[in-house]
Amino acid sequence: MRFLSLLAAALLALGVAAPVKAQDDRPDLRIAVNALPGTLEGIEHMGNITIRMTYNVFDHLIFRDFLGDGSGKDTGLMPGLAESWSRVDDRTIELKLREGVKFHNGQELTSDDVVFSLSPGRGHGYAAVMPVDNFLGKVSHVIPVDRYTVQIVFKKPDPVIEQRIATYGFFIVPAREYITVGKDNFARNPVGTGPYMLDEWVEGEYIRYKAFDEYWGGKPTAASLTFISVPEVSARVAGLVSGEYDLVVNIPPDQYATIEGYDDLKMAPIVLDNTHLLVFVNEGPLKDKRIRKAMSLAIDRDLLREALWFDQNMTPNGHQMPSYPLYMEDYPAWEYSPEKAKALLEEAGYDNEEIVYRLPLNYYLLSLEAAQAVQQMWQEVGLNVKLEPAENWSQALAPGVHVHPTSNTHFLPDPSGPLAIAHGPTSGIQMNRQYPERSWPAPERFNELIDIFETKFDTQVRKDAFWEALEIWQDETPATMLYNPLEGYALRANINWKPYSLYYMDFRPYNLSFE
Repeated sequence: MRFLSLLAAALLALGVAAPVKAQDDRPDLRIAVNALPGTLEGIEHMGNITIRMTYNVFDHLIFRDFLGDGSGKDTGLMPGLAESWSRVDDRTIELKLREGVKFHNGQELTSDDVVFSLSPGRGHGYAAVMPVDNFLGKVSHVIPVDRYTVQIVFKKPDPVIEQRIATYGFFIVPAREYITVGKDNFARNPVGTGPYMLDEWVEGEYIRYKAFDEYWGGKPTAASLTFISVPEVSARVAGLVSGEYDLVVNIPPDQYATIEGYDDLKMAPIVLDNTHLLVFVNEGPLKDKRIRKAMSLAIDRDLLREALWFDQNMTPNGHQMPSYPLYMEDYPAWEYSPEKAKALLEEAGYDNEEIVYRLPLNYYLLSLEAAQAVQQMWQEVGLNVKLEPAENWSQALAPGVHVHPTSNTHFLPDPSGPLAIAHGPTSGIQMNRQYPERSWPAPERFNELIDIFETKFDTQVRKDAFWEALEIWQDETPATMLYNPLEGYALRANINWKPYSLYYMDFRPYNLSFE
């Protein structure tokens, strides 16, 4: 040590600078979010809160190219961990993996990791780690053709296999790491191939990720991402203005003008491919579908959008979006008719029975305001609805609830996404594992139609089946739609970043730069 000190002094005396460690001049991005997840296992929880973070830790074999047309809503596909793919038959796809892709632990990605990631023991099947029937449950098995080639075989013919692989649940994890540490440890210390890796997690306060500079998609442009829990909108806005945060989520439209009044701030809003719904629990007075239909008819969705969202969002006409290749523009919009609602309540013999509407706070933006407005609309047609805010989802879904909010994410730009996944035969609506008595007894024909548009390749056959399924769903009314929310991101003006129409927050090099 003395020798090194003398050498450094001698070099300085000669005007020669001693070598120093290069400094990372990339910024640390601080992101204020409404809540933090309890797990970072890619399939254990795939809700709105979790997916914005796991999307930067893990990669898909195929990516949806949201920025293909610059909108953040494009439905095209692009290579991910697989550099190419091709159909073998109507149930099978073969994918060529990129060579040399590294996980955060230094292990190289191979076909063995894909086999494990999509295996029955991890995500579906008997005694699975987590039952996710609507995602990995579609997979029959995976064949490792060689070190960098896999074939994924689905249980049934499927016209949208490529889109399935590009959506929720199909993240790739390192088999050896996962098996060694176990699911629970992996959920707290995830390892993926994504651009950022876990650095520090302080429960209830923040989760910080650091750049993974060996990322196959290029060196990340931020040194770190820190997601900070800030439940209140006002606190998120104040923190952004003061410089404490660089990007904040869930900003309501009435705050846009305030934020845009600062020269160093800007808004980046987008209407999500995610529909806010009210679920009508199959218990008590709501066992009668006439009462459920009356509750739907009493909701003035136009007024809700205008009052809460400044009419900058939309209500879809059925479980579909205009971006769908199978979009049916002529399918009827939602009907608003207090008169029909009153008539149905009279026909059903509704006698002022109390209906409990319970919702968790600080999860969906403007959900409490929407609930208060809808409660008033229901009272005007003679419905006795009690509003009960809850601290969390466990409380919101506890026994005694008749109505609760949910969101129907358009996981796939296809009827196989929102309608089949959220309301099909293996959905929580039809198969409520925690409260089986609440399950919606869907007509047999409804599930037959879902099987048709999930497995047939003829476009007109699929459209006809989708239309008929929507008609049955609307007649049964196990839930009703309100609108697709406008997700308002606010950020520093010098940050170049675009939001997507799903809850992914993508900070890969192609979607994040700084001026």
